[in-house]
Amino acid sequence: MPAYLLDTDVIVASRKGVAAPAGVADFFERVEPEARYVPVQVIAQLRAGIQCSWRREAALEALALEGWLEAVLAEYAPRLLEFDLDCALVCARLHGRGHAHGVDGQIAAMGIAYGLTVVSGRLDSFAAQGLRLENPFNRGLLR
Repeated sequence: MPAYLLDTDVIVASRKGVAAPAGVADFFERVEPEARYVPVQVIAQLRAGIQCSWRREAALEALALEGWLEAVLAEYAPRLLEFDLDCALVCARLHGRGHAHGVDGQIAAMGIAYGLTVVSGRLDSFAAQGLRLENPFNRGLLR
């Protein structure tokens, strides 16, 4: 069974439930929860976004997002993936080829190291050799 590594934009879009873009909703209906993984970097990005809401003094929004993030953590707890040594070595190889820097580079490396298809609406950020990509916003497997 294929397995998938979800980028931040896909997790955020899924928050909209039935109002999510059609391709995103289809992805979550088509792919079993056990085949969906989240890199810890995505959790950091989500937490950072919530912190920005608190700084803007948007307390109601921040509280709603806190509850949502807790639900995400509970749902994905057994499928949160860490950036380990294998990922670091793949990331270094990608970086040496001029591909994928920063968090996107780490997520790309995780996709390769764990053998997962990276799911994102920003596929240009993940243009790396040997990486399987899917854009649920455009409904398609690209590599």
